[in-house]
Amino acid sequence: MDVQTADKIKGIIFGQAIGDALGLGTEFLTKEQIKRYYPNGLTNYAQIRQDNHRQRWKVGDWTDDTDQMLCILDSILINNKIEITDIAKRIYDWSMKGGMGIGQTVKAVITSPQFLTFPHLTAGQVWLSTGKQNASNGAIMRTSILGVWKCQEPETVRKNAEDVCKITHFDPRCVASCICITSIICNILLGETNSSALFKQSRKLCLTYDIRTADYFERAEQSNINLLQLDENGKIGYTLKAMGAGLWCLLHSTNFSEGILSVIHEGGDADSNAAVAGSILGAKFGFSAIPVEWIDGLIYKKELEERVEKLLSII
Repeated sequence: MDVQTADKIKGIIFGQAIGDALGLGTEFLTKEQIKRYYPNGLTNYAQIRQDNHRQRWKVGDWTDDTDQMLCILDSILINNKIEITDIAKRIYDWSMKGGMGIGQTVKAVITSPQFLTFPHLTAGQVWLSTGKQNASNGAIMRTSILGVWKCQEPETVRKNAEDVCKITHFDPRCVASCICITSIICNILLGETNSSALFKQSRKLCLTYDIRTADYFERAEQSNINLLQLDENGKIGYTLKAMGAGLWCLLHSTNFSEGILSVIHEGGDADSNAAVAGSILGAKFGFSAIPVEWIDGLIYKKELEERVEKLLSII
């Protein structure tokens, strides 16, 4: 593996974790609330206001988004393949040990009696019980690593993204958004550098899974990030909003910092949106382009580095 590709893979993993950790600072806030919380803007972990929600995490920690991504990565490192029931068990075990920040959809699925044996069946039943309306972002937030694994085989990447998504999220919008992000990451690692081409390829692919993705491709294509309405009341956890944040950064960000800060200052489910955006930005610009203070400020930086080295050794 060449040095540039390794730098991008490390950027994907650290980019997700950093977006998650910094995005915690504005999670569940509107843009107006962010201005009151952070009148000079949020740019480092130490600034994160320690209210009842945020004080549950230590400064520089990531949340459930990256915890679940690591469930997938750890399964890959042990099994050297995508093993759905093993990933399901790791997510279940994580939830039983606290599962801080766990979303309602994931919780509903994993607490079903048959989940560990039949995760896809269980997730499908939970989705049907909502009238096929639940398309939350609990799968896309953890999906970035699947764009790395088997990236030489784009069809395998897409299948893995769908299979891992459906462990907890069965809606086709969730599947499409996971495939969108993993395919972009995969194609960047394969050498595609044209962001517009990546965007168009992804749009064409996603429309084959769900036509409802078109709206967020159109919004992300515009330079005004406000069109994504990331802090929209009652809809902040929508999977297509997280996808849109990643797509917007792909097209419009000129560096890693600019992209992450643009997303987190839009509020809403900011840690999930920034986790997705961070993985895309990490792929686009590489680990070497991430500010050192954001890397060093992660309290579990060493553990993340160890996983990256193990992954690079088996790819």
